[in-house]
Amino acid sequence: MNDQKAIFVINAKVNKANMQDVQKYLGQIMPILAKNGGNPIARYKTIQKISGNDNPELISIVEFQSAEIINKLVNSDDFKDLAELRAKAFSKLDMMICASHVIDLKTSK
Repeated sequence: MNDQKAIFVINAKVNKANMQDVQKYLGQIMPILAKNGGNPIARYKTIQKISGNDNPELISIVEFQSAEIINKLVNSDDFKDLAELRAKAFSKLDMMICASHVIDLKTSK
């Protein structure tokens, strides 16, 4: 991967039996993201499902200077130390690294 800015996207389903763990997790993960240069872009709550079978309830978008930084973050001890809490807080959690991709609609078929 190159040095292009990268976006860390997290799609989650909350474990409603452990709502207190969701808040605890968010309170602990945000400083870790910031410590690694993460710039929170947005956090969304799904308000209506339009299609699909397994839509997330929460979507978080955090910008980093590179995909390499995100990979280091998710492999760090700080991040790994939250694994048990993360598993309690969310019944489903998808994490991905994205980069901007511009499509030229004039030449695209």
